[in-house]
Amino acid sequence: MWLSTTKGLATLSINYFDSVMRMMTLLSPPPSVLSSPQRRCHLLLLLYLPGQTVTPEILARLNGVDDIKALQDIADTGDEIQRYHRLRLITQQDGSYRIEGTPLDCRLCLLHWLRRALRLCPHFVQQHFTPALKTQLKQQGVLTALYDEKNLQALIGLCERRLQRQFDSRDVQFLTLFLQYCLHQHHAGITPEFTEQQRAWTQIRPEFVAALEIARHWKRRVLQSANENEQLFLALLFQLLRTPDPIRDNHEQDLRLRSAIFGMIARFRELAGMSFSDEQGLSDQLYIHLAQALDRCQFGIGIDNSLPEEITRLYPRLMRTTREAFNDFENHFEMRFSDEEVGLVAVIFGAWLMQENDLHEKQVLLLTGNNIELEQSIEQQLRELTLLPLNIKHLTIHSYQKEGAPKEVVLVITPYSTTLPLYSPPLIHVTLPLGEHQQQQIRKIIEC
Repeated sequence: MWLSTTKGLATLSINYFDSVMRMMTLLSPPPSVLSSPQRRCHLLLLLYLPGQTVTPEILARLNGVDDIKALQDIADTGDEIQRYHRLRLITQQDGSYRIEGTPLDCRLCLLHWLRRALRLCPHFVQQHFTPALKTQLKQQGVLTALYDEKNLQALIGLCERRLQRQFDSRDVQFLTLFLQYCLHQHHAGITPEFTEQQRAWTQIRPEFVAALEIARHWKRRVLQSANENEQLFLALLFQLLRTPDPIRDNHEQDLRLRSAIFGMIARFRELAGMSFSDEQGLSDQLYIHLAQALDRCQFGIGIDNSLPEEITRLYPRLMRTTREAFNDFENHFEMRFSDEEVGLVAVIFGAWLMQENDLHEKQVLLLTGNNIELEQSIEQQLRELTLLPLNIKHLTIHSYQKEGAPKEVVLVITPYSTTLPLYSPPLIHVTLPLGEHQQQQIRKIIEC
């Protein structure tokens, strides 16, 4: 009797537990199949949709995540648009979010995120963003002919011919959508503004002529002139979409850039005391990078900011030499480049120095003891000696005497007295500051 009752209670408990678990499964959202970049793309496009309310709850349902993850996505996105586009994600009184910033920065942000969304989540763009944008244009009373996809694509084709440039299918899709968004904003009275320097920079580019084609189309359709700032923005749009070609580009500004790059290479060579046998190849790579960097600098578009701190720590002399060689370039274009941008140029110079001498990153072993500050100072001085990358490994004196140095190590450095193991690469006992003779010895080994 007692046994059967116990079995019954056990069965009841198991059934109850199963029921609770099924209920929890129904109440909990299934794990999201979307990646973090996809979820953030959804968020940004929602924030740009006219009349769309964006709350953590709405975002959580859309992306199939819980509220905690939705809030984290919002925070991450806010950090990113502030770092790259000087925009802020504002919480309103009703708990919803909106983007705060200038119309120009807002459009440049959408340019980046819409292109990313077409690559990462095209279905969302097609099913949510595009229909909502068309609905808004219709409600605003914008002429259908102005935002008709076939008409816009024909216009894009005309710009291709004017620019002698071929847009791929994704770029055509992007431009069609983005031009529709510009129409919506223009009709709502939201127009980007430019500084005099930005205005002059944009007007001298060949893309400005293509923008005038769109302006003439606009005037024929609506019988009024297009806003001058809208023409400038369209020119900037085509400018930011171009891929610099060091062989074919021959506009006056392109030639000016090439000349400034050759001057920078000559200055770097003079400061570094190292030459490049293929300066044309180096110039071509710098041209591709700097043609885009100039636009980013002119319009305040940021890039990843984690790089320069790492480069300055690991390659201080390379970063310092690049910055000094960069001064005349900045003065020529009357711009001040960020440390992030200069860091990328330093990486290009460093890579060509390595390739030029068929070098690999040299491994140096620093023997450690009980004075961390001294060891850190020695490591910093070692990095100051050369423009080339160093891989500095740490090993205790005891381990070194017992095991020796790893076979890849080319030099052993230590401020402490030690005996040599059976086999060891060259070992230099150093004191701070490093003497001239020691500097020459070390540089000879790591730069050979």
